[in-house]
Amino acid sequence: MSELLAVREVSKTFGSNNRPAVDKVSFECQRGEVLAIVGGSGSGKTTLLRIIAGLEIPDAGEISLDGKRINGPTDFLPPEKRDCTLVFQDYALFPNMTVEQNVFFGKTAKQQVQKLLELTKISSLKKRYPHEISGGEQQRVALVRALATNPSLVLLDEPLSHLDPELRDSVRAELINLFRETETTALFVSHDTEDAMAMADRVIVMRDGKNVQVGTPTEIYSRPKNRYAALLFGKTNLIPLELIPDAPHHFRDERSEEQVVSIRPHEWMVMDKDSAGSKQGFEGRVSSVHYKGTHLEIKIEFNAMQILANVETSSPVKEGDELTVFPNFG
Repeated sequence: MSELLAVREVSKTFGSNNRPAVDKVSFECQRGEVLAIVGGSGSGKTTLLRIIAGLEIPDAGEISLDGKRINGPTDFLPPEKRDCTLVFQDYALFPNMTVEQNVFFGKTAKQQVQKLLELTKISSLKKRYPHEISGGEQQRVALVRALATNPSLVLLDEPLSHLDPELRDSVRAELINLFRETETTALFVSHDTEDAMAMADRVIVMRDGKNVQVGTPTEIYSRPKNRYAALLFGKTNLIPLELIPDAPHHFRDERSEEQVVSIRPHEWMVMDKDSAGSKQGFEGRVSSVHYKGTHLEIKIEFNAMQILANVETSSPVKEGDELTVFPNFG
């Protein structure tokens, strides 16, 4: 793959606020890659997306798209002249136009649009209005409209945020297939790390305007570089490195100022005291057991720590049991 998008030291501050919304962010996006930007509210992810789209002007930094500088100290290419399209969070469909009128609006490549309509399975909806179709179908209409001009880059702002949970998985799969079928390079913003892990080739984790980690979903989930990234991607245990000196990965925890190991609840091997024998592990008492459908989530009191672990639903474990847990990094 070759580089399509390059973001270099981009910063943006609004008004008299001294804290930048985007603070010296740099990354690249390869042609054909699906890249996710994740982070909590106020992390700067949406502002960064709007800067790339040309809807905000950065205070500093450069952005190049397909070898052409679109933002820089002396350059600013307006949104309509950039070879990228933005799919808004609310899809921004014209309510007084049919699906067909929405996707063909301003388009001349009729054959390309028709192919996309068939690929996204909305050809039969062409005569309906946006309020007459579901949220998932509206999203596909917005995507077809965005892809119809064959842009180099598609930008998406929270593409799945308006969907019901039961629709989310199916639409997520449809999106992935569509990007692969059309060989689309996509960059999307999401607060939902599950979307990022399922859809993206790489993920940018943002906090307070900075990108604090960039990597594949597996890298960030299994080898976070800080407490923020570790907890953003789900429940975890931050165990002092001195207790697991042979751990394959660790980082400095800004809160405790210790080197710690991130161990997800499913990464523990749980045994009762008799089965553990002489093996060295963390021995403690079960303080709570919660049924989670696919597993039981248990808390084990060990010294001054609480260890969160998952066990099978068929496990006979109960509050008050004495158990031993061992890290199992696979």
